[in-house]
Amino acid sequence: MNENTTADTSVNATAIDDETLSRAVLTYCLDSADAMMYALVKGIGSATHTLQLLADSGPGNHESVATAAYKTLDAALINGITRWGRTINARGMASFHGAMVSWQHRLTTLPSTDPEELKTWFTANGTQWIVAPHHPYWPSQLADLTIHTDWAAPLCLWGKGDPQALVSCSEPVGVVGSRGVSEYGRQSAHELAKQAARAGHLIVSGGALGTDAAAHWGAIQAMDEIGTPLAGRTVAVFAGGLNYIGPKSNERLFETIINHSGALISELCPGTVPEARRFLIRNRLIAALSSTIIVAPARARSGALNTAGWANELNRRVFAVPGDVTMPHNTGCNRLIQEGQASIICSLTDIDEFCHAAHRPQSADAADNDDEPSEESTDTSLSQPTNATAAILKAIRTCSAKYGHVSTDGLLAILAESNPGEYSISRISMELGLMELNGLICTQHGNITITDASATFHIPLNFFSKLLKTQACTDQRNPSKTYASDTHNHACSGKPANRQTAMRSHLVRKSLL
Repeated sequence: MNENTTADTSVNATAIDDETLSRAVLTYCLDSADAMMYALVKGIGSATHTLQLLADSGPGNHESVATAAYKTLDAALINGITRWGRTINARGMASFHGAMVSWQHRLTTLPSTDPEELKTWFTANGTQWIVAPHHPYWPSQLADLTIHTDWAAPLCLWGKGDPQALVSCSEPVGVVGSRGVSEYGRQSAHELAKQAARAGHLIVSGGALGTDAAAHWGAIQAMDEIGTPLAGRTVAVFAGGLNYIGPKSNERLFETIINHSGALISELCPGTVPEARRFLIRNRLIAALSSTIIVAPARARSGALNTAGWANELNRRVFAVPGDVTMPHNTGCNRLIQEGQASIICSLTDIDEFCHAAHRPQSADAADNDDEPSEESTDTSLSQPTNATAAILKAIRTCSAKYGHVSTDGLLAILAESNPGEYSISRISMELGLMELNGLICTQHGNITITDASATFHIPLNFFSKLLKTQACTDQRNPSKTYASDTHNHACSGKPANRQTAMRSHLVRKSLL
């Protein structure tokens, strides 16, 4: 495959479809990684449907439409939390309802309601690409964030460079450490990354000064020495929008990463300010992307120790470079080794102990990933709505003929016989809400009736025009209204972080349990 063909394939594989655009819009609504939004999308089955329901439940819609959407979102959250293997309490539901107000208000602040203009805005005029879980370049190991921890995986990733770098190695090597590193630490990070890249392995780090830069340059040197077809790539993960990448002194490094088939990535949309708290949340991505984490000399309070903590929680292999006990630069690594949280690195050239077999960088054409879809891309809670709708319509008819009255409890009993174990009460409530939104059924005095049995299940995708209408109605009805989210420090704002709202995601994940 020549370079032009590879470039064309990359462009096609990162084309922004409705699902990807919806995930970008939902990310725009968030302050940072959000367990509630992840659970909601998981419960509904697609970001497109989630966005539609959020738009329908907001101010400016007909009361019956908003109420039906609101109930459906509640049921979907419970369904998603349950399918995630968690439980939710009253505090969690209250947090969810508060977050919904913020999300709905954020939707009305989108820079445009035209899908094509939004695609241009979210890609910074085409200078960035976006990948989502259903794309061939999505790193499937990110799903471990929802299996081994209570933090959510990203809804999508923004990037610059070659998206194929993300899936060019099945077991990437992460190299992290302090910014203010000694020459010994810099040499250790550079040499370990170079040796791993010479064996074809992807090197992941954070693009910062010191250890991170040394690791990236080590991978780049390997590519210069043995060539692009053989050497591993390098990926830098950032804590803000990619128009805020830094530090400025590393600009040549970032350009070189892109020119050497690497990538710069972030889970946050353009314009997001890289505040201090976001670096700690970013560290979970470095740990999740990596199969092995190497901590080059790090101080006692280095952020690299936070990455090592994430790696241990995700069951990654953690190694640390030991150092002179009299030097503060080495305190963090020495302590990791002492406490058994990391294995000791005894050689800068023998990488067999922490790397899998050498290989060429792997290609990631769409066909290569068909047999291994990611967890989110195979989520079928509502990805096959026609089958679920047909089953419930049939159950409504059966329940009506059997009892003369159709209720949710009656449907649960009918479906337990016809589809054992497939429909919980929350799933039925969610499906009924979607069906009512689409005019298939109506509910009066607790009795569910079919309004159009021959109608097909459909959720209109032109939600952006509805958002524009909603915004206009809201402004006309209540121009002075303030929202709960007015004090919410949004990811794309440059306002100082409020300490209480800055920890919202942390409190949310605790309240879900």
